[in-house]
Amino acid sequence: MRKTTWMKNIGLLLLAFAPAGCPSEPTGETPVGKWLLREPVTGQNYYIYVPNRYRHETPAPVIISCHGTVPFDVSNSHIETWKGFGERYGFIIVCPDLVGTDGILGDGPVSAMLECERRILSILSTLSHKYNLDRANVFLTGFSGGGFPTYFVGLRHTDIFRAVAPRNSNFNERNLDGWYPPEARSMPMFIVWGDSDPATIKAQAENAVNYLRRKGFRPTTKILPSTGHERKPRYSMDFFLAHRNPTPQGTMTFSSSPASARPRPSPATPVRPSASPRTPAPPRRTAPPRPSPRERTYDAPPP
Repeated sequence: MRKTTWMKNIGLLLLAFAPAGCPSEPTGETPVGKWLLREPVTGQNYYIYVPNRYRHETPAPVIISCHGTVPFDVSNSHIETWKGFGERYGFIIVCPDLVGTDGILGDGPVSAMLECERRILSILSTLSHKYNLDRANVFLTGFSGGGFPTYFVGLRHTDIFRAVAPRNSNFNERNLDGWYPPEARSMPMFIVWGDSDPATIKAQAENAVNYLRRKGFRPTTKILPSTGHERKPRYSMDFFLAHRNPTPQGTMTFSSSPASARPRPSPATPVRPSASPRTPAPPRRTAPPRPSPRERTYDAPPP
């Protein structure tokens, strides 16, 4: 009888996540496509969108979005959700493949969060060799089970992330408490969920707010009316824009010769990542060439 009740509860959770699914807010067509790359240090894949306006001499802000429970919420869904905002506001969008983001049966174990941290920081280190990233404006967000790494990685690295925004997210106090420095309390944080979200999400979002305020954080919160378990990045985008540092800090310096407008990675000119994902990348003075077909995907077939 107990087993039957447990299976019934799991079934109800799956139904809550699947059809309420994780629908996304449309962001429109973009003039350039997304890219699927493999990070050389970890060997893991990530999607990236580089806005058409990107110019190598101008530092570009970055948004990293963490996916939730696979297969309901994956990195490809996140790049599709965010790329329109990246194009509109000039942000590079990064959506990595992560572990430990199961928000239905999982609890965001520390071992998995440390692996997420390694992947995210390695991607940033690698990309800083290829693009002129604005180090003063790197933002972290996550949806559903992606809230686990958003809280964990974001609060542990106030020197890297400008602000964090968990959206309709899971939260586990036991796997976060004691893992962040005291200065994390000054991190701008936006926590949002829907009034029709699954009960688990609503309860964990409220637990997150209560825990953080008890620990001295001052998160901004918003409950979306008539909203279920849906990706709605508009509100997080507004929060990031409001907290954007007006003084960019690029990762590259330049010679007097003009740089390429849209540098791309290439196996012919291998990237040399720093010894540690947390070590700042050295400057490069030339724009990398385009990538090979094996390193990229398109929204439409290439010309």
